[in-house]
Amino acid sequence: MYNLEDPKDLTEALSSVDANLWKETINDEMDSLESNRTLYLVDLPLGCKAIGSKWVFRKKLKSDESVDKYEAKLVAKGFK
Repeated sequence: MYNLEDPKDLTEALSSVDANLWKETINDEMDSLESNRTLYLVDLPLGCKAIGSKWVFRKKLKSDESVDKYEAKLVAKGFK
């Protein structure tokens, strides 16, 4: 049986019983960000600050409360 609670962070997701499913979802999200040219890694220029990011995890449930889909989104923390 899978845990129905959503992980609060990456560490929690990757240490859960659903870790393999979360890893697959994370890889899908990274592939999507790269193929849409939304994200690419660069060297940070001197004197510049990087914008932080965090992973947000969510399980979409079916009407019978079983897991329909795992979702992982990488979001910018632009408020800091």
